[in-house]
Amino acid sequence: MAERVATAAPGRGAVDPVTLEILWSRLISIVEESEATLVRTSFSPIIGEADDHSAALLDAHGNILAQTPSAMPAFIGILGHTTRTMLQHFPAETLKPNDVLTTNDPWICCGHLNDLNLLRPIFHHGKLIAFTGNTAHLTDIGGRNSAEGMDLFEEGLRILPSKLYSAGVANEEIYKFLRGNSRIPDQMIGDLNAQLAATETAQRRLIEMVEEYGLDDIESLTEEIQRRTERVMREAIARLPDGDYYGQVYSDGYDATLTIKVKVSIRGDALSIDYTGTSDQVERGINCPMNLTYAESVWPIRVALAPDIPTTEGSLRPITVSAPDGSVLNPRFPAAVQARTVVVHNVHAAIFQALSSLVPEYIDPANVQAHSGCIWGDRFRGQWTARWKPAWETRSHFVSSYLCNGGQGASGVKDGAHCMSYPDNCSNMPIEVVENRQPVIFVKKEIRQDSGGPGTFRGGCGQTIQMRVLSDRPINYVVNSGDKILNPAPGLKGGLPGGRGNAERNGEKIPARVWIPVEPGDLITHEPPGGGGYGNPLERDPAAVLNDVHHGYVSRGAAREAYGVAITEDLSIDWQETARLRG
Repeated sequence: MAERVATAAPGRGAVDPVTLEILWSRLISIVEESEATLVRTSFSPIIGEADDHSAALLDAHGNILAQTPSAMPAFIGILGHTTRTMLQHFPAETLKPNDVLTTNDPWICCGHLNDLNLLRPIFHHGKLIAFTGNTAHLTDIGGRNSAEGMDLFEEGLRILPSKLYSAGVANEEIYKFLRGNSRIPDQMIGDLNAQLAATETAQRRLIEMVEEYGLDDIESLTEEIQRRTERVMREAIARLPDGDYYGQVYSDGYDATLTIKVKVSIRGDALSIDYTGTSDQVERGINCPMNLTYAESVWPIRVALAPDIPTTEGSLRPITVSAPDGSVLNPRFPAAVQARTVVVHNVHAAIFQALSSLVPEYIDPANVQAHSGCIWGDRFRGQWTARWKPAWETRSHFVSSYLCNGGQGASGVKDGAHCMSYPDNCSNMPIEVVENRQPVIFVKKEIRQDSGGPGTFRGGCGQTIQMRVLSDRPINYVVNSGDKILNPAPGLKGGLPGGRGNAERNGEKIPARVWIPVEPGDLITHEPPGGGGYGNPLERDPAAVLNDVHHGYVSRGAAREAYGVAITEDLSIDWQETARLRG
């Protein structure tokens, strides 16, 4: 069994509460400005529009210290592990000012090759005082860019831990092989330089802060932040009854359904998550390395038990995560991992399911959610033709990603949001941007009726997206994530599953996670799934059902069959028939 536990730094003195609040808020603002720099200077829409990135500050020992409130949960949860692993390759005493380290190794960074990490040590008066790190999704780094690969070597360029800059001097050889392994090298290098600018911003602002407050380092501040957040998380866990709690959900897998099985064990002020019983790794690109499994697993625990605690290494110390070696959540190198979200986005639902027996006596029902439709990703790839090539485009090839979302699962106090990026924290990509990056035009983009799982609180609806191919020649298309086509997002506490996902070309179903050629004029239909419901649907407020029908989220037929609410043609409630239907 592989196990990950956050590490602690050596103890120092305390910081008074007022100073702590001021300086901690200052650290968060530094990371926010760093992340804004990354977004503003990026080249690709998956970073600049979809926000598939993160930024953080870490202490001199590689422990997470501060993050932006909008950061990707998984990216942030993994940065401590990434930094400490990089320090094994480049010990702290060998680092110099203006060094920049980099890797995209899935077993060190964020689980697949497209997510590139930059790490900059920050020095003050010759002393290493912190690190700033960020991760961003690069649209193309070679390889298949789909789940079809049978091992990591098919999936693109793997960058082992390297120095991108040494004392401020760029390693041009790295830039050379990065350019040589991407179909869109200018965009990829532009995004990499945006990451670099973000680390420079964080470094500059942190030095300004320590000089303004006359600090030699931030070790005492770091220790106080880690101590307080660890204490609060341990107190939250200690309020729960000791015991073992179980959850089990299913992923569509690549060509066969996979089981995600979890045991959450609570003992005193510590909590462990064990995935024994989960399916073995597969020979396709949906396996999830252990470091990302860890990050995705601690996130629902924080949401359920202490949603207001910032992500720091201290808040993660009471939580351990383990998965069987060789399982789909802890695969052996060189397993293929490109579309690992197909599997790993199911761990949240399994953990929430395990904790649901503690609702509402010990856990606020607002903090536990049914399974979500999750994020879906389209990719297009091909060559521009003179007719459709944008005036600004200098490249002959295009590779573009489009992220869109299914419905959020309902919680115990409210409906799930429609078309919500969850559990990720990506933003909606404007269709105008997508149309400008690839030769397609959107024909339809609308909420999909009856796709939200029925419950006392309804799951969020998925959506229907239709795109017409405008290219003069065939191009390639893939629904790269595309889970919940076979196994819908389950509900909680008697709630029903959300609607299944779907993908079609010209009205005929197409497989997910496989590149297919699409012809000029083809109509692609892409339908991310709905989220699961929470609670018995027959206990939903009839007025809420009527409101759903009025807005088109629920049909009159589904209102009657799923909720036991009779809605007349003039959109009013037939109370007598409703009473009969509900018994």
